[in-house]
Amino acid sequence: MIRVAISVEGQTEREFVKKTLLPHLEQYNLSITPIIVTTSKDRCGRKNPGGCINIDRIKNEIKKLLSSFDYVTTFYDFYGFSKRPANNVDELEEILFNLFNNRKFIPYIQKYEFETLLFSKPEYFNELFGDDTITKEMQKIIEQFQDDIESINDSPQTAPSKRIEELFEKIGEYYNKVFYGEAIASEIGLETIRKRAKRFDRWLEKLEALSWLISSNL
Repeated sequence: MIRVAISVEGQTEREFVKKTLLPHLEQYNLSITPIIVTTSKDRCGRKNPGGCINIDRIKNEIKKLLSSFDYVTTFYDFYGFSKRPANNVDELEEILFNLFNNRKFIPYIQKYEFETLLFSKPEYFNELFGDDTITKEMQKIIEQFQDDIESINDSPQTAPSKRIEELFEKIGEYYNKVFYGEAIASEIGLETIRKRAKRFDRWLEKLEALSWLISSNL
């Protein structure tokens, strides 16, 4: 098995990797380990996982992972970065790669947030709540962005998570990312998500190709 570490931003992303990505990627002879990046310390100096991240905080952690795994990739939100040194995800991924310049490192930044993936199947929310309010509003949003769900964003105030929070409030629900995020994404299913989120799909294709790269070099 090819050992792959996925450095993730928080608990929701870790659970999504464990429950949705891991079973799929095992078919490609990949052993996947999601690891929440350590981002802060409390007053006693103990490390806390998750939260606001930046390049300085992840640099040492990625370096350690590269020495312990066959490959290392990331699954961070673009909006999760503080002091962003780039204007878009492509630039940020390039900056991250150049920090290490190591073929074992495959940086991936979610555009713009994990919640982007939840727009893959608007009709699911009708099934979940027995109310088509969220479904109809989601479809309107998607149409505004010409069916490109990964471009759903105008500002930090209208990011995918903010939009979903507002849609949940319309039906008297509270969007708890940890409770709803991974569960909804898993129910929607990886196949549906990949069809609607092309950039996310290309990242998975890179990981799937690792099996072929290894076997071809034997």
